[in-house]
Amino acid sequence: MSEELDEIQAIFFEECAEGLATAEAGLSAMAAGDVSASVIAGVFRAVHSIKGGSGAFGHTALTAFSHIFENVLDEVRADRIPATPEVTKVMLAAFDVLSDHVASAQGTAPLPNDAAALAALEGVLATKGVAAPAPAPVPEADEFGFTPVTAEVEEFDPFGFEPVGVILEDLESPEPAAWTVRFRPSREALANASEPLLVIRELEGLGGEVTSVDSSALPGLRDLDPEDGYLTWTLQLPGTVEESAISEAFDFVAPDSLIAIERASEAATLRSVAEPPEGNAPFGQAEPSPVVVPIHGRPEPVAEVAIAATPEGRTVERATEPATQTIRVDLTKLDLLLNLVGELVIRNSILSDRLSPKDQERVELPELARLTREIQDNVMSLRAQPIKQAFSRVPRMLRDLSAETGKQYLLETSGEATEVDKGVIEKIGDPLTHMIRNACDHGIESAEERIARGKPAAGTIRLSAEQRGARIFVRVADDGRGIDRQRVLAKAIDKGIVSADASLSNEEIDQLICAPGFSTAETISNISGRGVGMDVVRSNVEALGGRVEISSVPGEGTTFTMILPLTLAILDGMIVRLADQRFVLPLANVVEAVRPESGQVRRMSPTSEVIELRGNYLPVRRLTDTFGFGSKYRRDPEESLVIIVESESAGNVGLMVDTIDDRREVVIKSLDQNLHPIRGLGGATILGDGSIALILDIEALVASPASTAKFALKGLAA
Repeated sequence: MSEELDEIQAIFFEECAEGLATAEAGLSAMAAGDVSASVIAGVFRAVHSIKGGSGAFGHTALTAFSHIFENVLDEVRADRIPATPEVTKVMLAAFDVLSDHVASAQGTAPLPNDAAALAALEGVLATKGVAAPAPAPVPEADEFGFTPVTAEVEEFDPFGFEPVGVILEDLESPEPAAWTVRFRPSREALANASEPLLVIRELEGLGGEVTSVDSSALPGLRDLDPEDGYLTWTLQLPGTVEESAISEAFDFVAPDSLIAIERASEAATLRSVAEPPEGNAPFGQAEPSPVVVPIHGRPEPVAEVAIAATPEGRTVERATEPATQTIRVDLTKLDLLLNLVGELVIRNSILSDRLSPKDQERVELPELARLTREIQDNVMSLRAQPIKQAFSRVPRMLRDLSAETGKQYLLETSGEATEVDKGVIEKIGDPLTHMIRNACDHGIESAEERIARGKPAAGTIRLSAEQRGARIFVRVADDGRGIDRQRVLAKAIDKGIVSADASLSNEEIDQLICAPGFSTAETISNISGRGVGMDVVRSNVEALGGRVEISSVPGEGTTFTMILPLTLAILDGMIVRLADQRFVLPLANVVEAVRPESGQVRRMSPTSEVIELRGNYLPVRRLTDTFGFGSKYRRDPEESLVIIVESESAGNVGLMVDTIDDRREVVIKSLDQNLHPIRGLGGATILGDGSIALILDIEALVASPASTAKFALKGLAA
């Protein structure tokens, strides 16, 4: 039983993480000025769900804090407290404490000190969000020495009417009728650990009182099913309680349970089909119908109650519209499934290598390949998540950095719906954080400096994502001062990162800021100065099989681009031979293959060659030179193939290989996990004959000429 409870509690903490993300996004939107009802309601539901679940698992500290937080949000949602910037600031601070409480409940952090946050929340409730009025100004001293005296003057009515006192309470509308609530949990509700007594206690906390418990459906002991629900509770609640407060008590109750909320004055008895009508109402004449309150915040549509008066008696139908069914799956299970699909791809490749084309048709191998591809695509779609999950933390980060640096920032985002493998999203969090902090601290100038340069006082940070083929491009751009290349080079020489006589291009100088230990900050602060930020960016991105590009225009700004693989599992590849070894070129980068004619490839310098192609000249990289195989494996261009590949950094480039073997789906095996990252390689794969082939990283290979990009592959060219 304890194992089952642990599993259910693990699901609760997953829901907490989702709720915290929703609340953070909503509060950030409120801080930016969006105080629409939908945004406020989203934050309220998130905090309410955390409170309800924490109470079920006995996390008393989390329950107590989220309850006060929820009360403030409820008042804001009902427009009884205005969503002013001051109130939003208090709720943002409370969100930090709420996150700490969730971490404490998980056992990953100590119990936070929430006294200050609670006091601030209770202050908002006490004052209704209205700041205390400023003290009345002290009258200035009169130059003639007169002292002001307060005098009461009785008004004189020329018509002789005397004022009459009226007690306003006598004019108020009568208190609304009480609520009647009937509740019977279903079998599904009990199976999902919906404890009915917790719901009843929550209703009692609203002033409710249990008036009766119907046990007529309870069978004999022999027929009793302990996993089913038989009892129906009836409660009375004060009419002053909000409908939403009552309905939200049932947020965690399965939708097929009996839930009826109605005003006492309008109450009608709900009967099953088998029960005859009661009372003296003649057949065909309908009695008053109950007022059914929709239960907001539940994942399924709320059932409606319909009462029909017919000669066969009144019937009750609870009709629900079909809802989208979802299930939570442990990510490790998806990883296992993806690995099995990868093995299926490998076995399919083995059959393709060992069977003749005739035999392949006989055993329907093409159909097997098609089904394998469909399975692969569906499994990959299960892991795909919108990159918005990674972007959602940025607004909050900018607000904190603005308070710390005293600078003003505007955020523009695009491409948030771009879907990426969940493994990629989880691993770009740190690089994204470091790039944002770098842009805020080093890139964006102070308001005074920006105004002096003719810029707006607030700096703009643009965060975008887009998919191009099998790659995802994530950019962080700012309109700040740009990279001071002279200062960067001087710092790099001073730290011994490059030699004093080094001749570097602008792009190479820009890349120096990603060197380990490099920083241009004069002092160490909470934001920068330790020389680990951009180094983390490059190492983490390269570990994913991606790369980081930097472009900067002095005085105009800097753009950091993370180029990441769309998936970390399977890709379409072209199998090529190079120095008696087989390599894989990602097919998404391949434009065409050319067998050069005599004179079509020309040497421009001892270290560079170009190929003339339809009147254009494209640079050519000899991969035997790039990987240092030596002159033994160097061929004439006419004996080789030039694969034209498309790259983001260098445009179209020709890669010279010996020959093309095949086109094949390959399963990517990480070098980072099994060996170590190697620049120029995006991983490895197992071919149909059981041999290993290395997957080439096109962007890294074409980034520099072959003379300056030597990638050691020891033992490959034995």
